[in-house]
Amino acid sequence: MSLEEMEKVTGQKGEDILQRLEDLKREYEEREGALFIRRVHGKWQMAVRPQYGEILRECLHSSNSKVISRSALETLALVSLYQPVTKAEIDLRRGVDSAQALRTLLGMGLVTVCGRSDTPGRPFLYRVTGKFFEVFGLEGEEELEKLKRLFTERSHGAIE
Repeated sequence: MSLEEMEKVTGQKGEDILQRLEDLKREYEEREGALFIRRVHGKWQMAVRPQYGEILRECLHSSNSKVISRSALETLALVSLYQPVTKAEIDLRRGVDSAQALRTLLGMGLVTVCGRSDTPGRPFLYRVTGKFFEVFGLEGEEELEKLKRLFTERSHGAIE
């Protein structure tokens, strides 16, 4: 939930809610239990620690978890690095057609169409969604930018 949504639901001030969330987050961290609280893409979320995920899946008898293919993962990485980006730009970087991978990512809600390019044919532009940030545990655009800089620095270092 966003802070604004919590203000509407509780009738409390944002500063008060934020303080309580931080206290609760700290309490969950100290407890070292299966649950934790994190901020993801501007919203607050209660989640299960990764080390308890398998146990939870077994308890819920969940067999519907989706596995992302290598092709879709490569495509997702390019979208997150170069967004907003066209399919043609993705195809050029991957060296293969990315149509199916993009359909998969759109279906999973990890990527969305965010407009059209000004280039001939006005192709769609793609970017990652809020669900992307949730799934990968990123707090927001700022954290993604840090990862992009790290990736760029490492890849340039490897080339030089």
